Amino acid sequence: MSFIKADRISYSYPVIDDTDEFDTKKKKEETEKPEPEKKQGENALKDVSMEVRQGQFLCILGRNGSGKSTFAKHLNALLMPTEGTLWVDDIDTKAEDQIWTIRKTVGMVFQNPDNQIIGSVVDEDVAFGLENLGVPSEEIQKEVASALEGVGMSEFAKHSPNKLSGGQKQRVAVAGVLAMRPKCIVLDESTAMLDPRGRREVMDTVKKLNKELGITIISITHFMEETLDADYIYVMHKGEVALQGTPKEIFSRGTELYALGLWFPQIYHLAYILREKGMDLPNDIIHAAELKEALEQKKK
Repeated sequence: MSFIKADRISYSYPVIDDTDEFDTKKKKEETEKPEPEKKQGENALKDVSMEVRQGQFLCILGRNGSGKSTFAKHLNALLMPTEGTLWVDDIDTKAEDQIWTIRKTVGMVFQNPDNQIIGSVVDEDVAFGLENLGVPSEEIQKEVASALEGVGMSEFAKHSPNKLSGGQKQRVAVAGVLAMRPKCIVLDESTAMLDPRGRREVMDTVKKLNKELGITIISITHFMEETLDADYIYVMHKGEVALQGTPKEIFSRGTELYALGLWFPQIYHLAYILREKGMDLPNDIIHAAELKEALEQKKK
């Protein structure tokens, strides 16, 4: 049974029609300019259908402007579909009286960690959401300690976030979401501003939360390597789902990915080059260990 289900959703950002010039001669007596008319723009999402199972590690892959971040904002009701329906844990996201239930169920971690951290001390920042909910202080302390342990940041509890690396800041942001005990964490391009080490730290952390705590992880990304261990991948292009499947299924369709403006994971690309050189290798190699094993078999 689906934990999250998008049924043919579309979304158009409203645009402002300000083409009519303000006639100062005729309107000089007026104190306010007329309110611009809001119209619907082009669809940022077009007839998108997806399903996510509880406990799944799912990636949504695509170039900038593909619609993946717009879709992410639908997952905890920051945006509502213009058409179609999105259910989160059997709740229609259009149900206004259920918005806070949805947002406690699905936590969001955004691109820039500096925009999410507001506390001057790490543990105070992680406690912020719980304090707003009126959770008793003793319980807050337990939840904060547990969340920081979960992301491997316990030793930094009394540090200033300003002293942390980008990867560490993003792990603190994950801890702030984790303390709210969500069933699902959405990473909306959460590693885009990090160096390779920071990206690895964050992805190792969320994979651990997925495997050990059973938290559903939805990672919105354009980094191919971040998707290799996913249970399932959706590839978006111009607001639509262009491809879907397991990592091996997706990356074995390398020419289609290239046509969508996406490149290949490094190991897949290396295996592809070796095949082009005449080496008989499987077409679905995506991990270094798989390539190593295949090459060792050739020596025998």
